[in-house]
Amino acid sequence: MEALPLEWVRAARYCEIAGESMDTVYDRIAGGTWAAGQHYKRTGPKTLWINLPAINQWIRNQPHVEALGFPRASKSKQV
Repeated sequence: MEALPLEWVRAARYCEIAGESMDTVYDRIAGGTWAAGQHYKRTGPKTLWINLPAINQWIRNQPHVEALGFPRASKSKQV
């Protein structure tokens, strides 16, 4: 039996995979950055699912910070 790629994962697992906080997830939901039913889905009061293919597409559509004129991150020197 061949394993299918995951489409939906629980939000906590998404945070582990992506290295993002739940606060970031909630901010994207509350701010309308992620769409209900497309990027995320609630199936209960404490059950939040994240759609990995939709999030990957959302990331692909985000501009590179360099294109927006932000300076490159530099390594800070310890004093």
